[in-house]
Amino acid sequence: MKIKFIIPSHPSAKVKLFGKVYMSPLTPAILASLTPPDFDFIVCDENIEPINFNEPIDLVAISVLTPMAKRAYEIADEFRKRGVKVVLGGVHPTLMPDEAISHADAIVIGEAEGIWEKLLKDFREGNLKKRYFNDKKPTLENLSLPKWDVLKKEAYVNIPKVETSRGCPFNCIFCSTTKFFGNRIRYRPVKEVVNEIKALGERFVFFTDNNIVGNPSYARELFKSLIPLKIKWIGQGSLNIAKHFEVLKLMARSGCVGLLIGFESLGEKALKEMRKKVNVLIKYKEAIERIHSLGIGIIGCFVFGFDNDDENVFKKTVNFIRKTRIEVPQFTLLTPFPGTALREKLEREKRILHNFWEKYDVVHLVFTPKFKSGEDLREGYDYACQKVYSYWSIFWRMIKAFPHLRSLYKFLVFWQINVVYRRLYLTSLSDDANF
Repeated sequence: MKIKFIIPSHPSAKVKLFGKVYMSPLTPAILASLTPPDFDFIVCDENIEPINFNEPIDLVAISVLTPMAKRAYEIADEFRKRGVKVVLGGVHPTLMPDEAISHADAIVIGEAEGIWEKLLKDFREGNLKKRYFNDKKPTLENLSLPKWDVLKKEAYVNIPKVETSRGCPFNCIFCSTTKFFGNRIRYRPVKEVVNEIKALGERFVFFTDNNIVGNPSYARELFKSLIPLKIKWIGQGSLNIAKHFEVLKLMARSGCVGLLIGFESLGEKALKEMRKKVNVLIKYKEAIERIHSLGIGIIGCFVFGFDNDDENVFKKTVNFIRKTRIEVPQFTLLTPFPGTALREKLEREKRILHNFWEKYDVVHLVFTPKFKSGEDLREGYDYACQKVYSYWSIFWRMIKAFPHLRSLYKFLVFWQINVVYRRLYLTSLSDDANF
C-alpha cells in the first residue's frame, strides 16, 4: 500500500537560498520512521514540485500549519474526489478539528507517536475512524530516528532538524505551542540525542526545541555530551539563559553558533500583556552582552501590534537592534492563531477581521489593532523591515557583530540568515501582504 505525504505550498515556504528551500521539513521524516514496512511512504513538497493528483495512491497524509490550511483543504478535496482517503494532522487540525474533519476521512489530534501506527492498522483493516488522539502526551524515550531519505535532500539547504524536547512552560497569549505540546517540557535522553546526531553524520544541525535551555540541568548534560561531536548548531532559547553563565559557556563550547530568542517587545506593559513574565525580569542589554561575550549570535524576535504599542515602537526597536548589535532581527505582526488566549480575547472583543487562514502568516494584519489604524501599523512594520533588511543595513550590522562573533564562518552563517529574512519580507510584499 502506498502513502503519499504532501507539504502544501505557501509563499513563505518557497523562499530559497542558493537555489534551495532554506529549511527541510521534519514531520515527513518522523512519520516515515513510524510507518510499517508493508507501506510505501513517499513525499511530495509542493514548494519544490507539482502534485500528481492522478498517481495511484492508497492514502494521502497532510500535516497542516494554519497559513497552509486553505491549500491543504484544496489538496485534500481533490484527492477525495478521486476516491483516495485523506488524513490531516498537525497544529491546525488539532486546534480546529471540526473544520478539518470536513475535508478529511480522518484527523490526528496532537502528536503522532502511538497514533499513526494505530491509524494505519485501522486503514489496512478497512476500519478507519474519524478522529485519533492520545489521552497522554507521548514519552520521548526510544523515539524512532527520522528517515531523511524520503525527502529530495538536494532540494533543501542541508541543515537537518533534531528534537531534544517538546513543550513550553511559558504560556504566551499569542503562541499555540503550549496548546499542542503541553506546558510541561518532556525531554529525550541525552544519549539518544547524541546517537541521532552521530547517525546523521552532519556538521551543522538545527535544534527544534522551543527552549533548549528550559531546564539548565538538562541543558548542562546535553551541552557536555555535544562537545566531543565537534558540530555547529543553532537552536531556540529563552533570554534567561544569560543568568546561567556556566551553562552558557558550555553552550558555546558545544558548538552553538546562534540562538533564536523571543524578545517580543521592548515595552514592559506589552510583555505583561502577552504573559512573557520571564522577559520582564531581565535587563535586555546586559543579557545580550553576556551571550555575545561567548561568541554566540542572536536571532532576535520582535512582535508588533500589541494593545500597548504606540507609533514610537518601530523606531525604538530598530535603534535597539543597532545599539545591541543583534545579528538577525525577526519582525512579525501579532497574529491570533486558533487555540490561543489572544484569539479568545479578540473574539470576545469582536476584533477578528477574517478567517482567511492563508493570511495568518505573521506578515498580514488579521485583526483590528488598538493602534492608530491598521494602515499605520502596517506602515510602521514596513518601515522597520526596510531599515533592517536592506543589504546596506545587513552589511553594517554584520561588520559591527564581527568583533564578538570572532569567526568568518559565523559571519557567513548570519549573513545568509539575514538574506533569508530579507527574502521572506520581500515575498510578503509581492504576495499583497498589506491586508
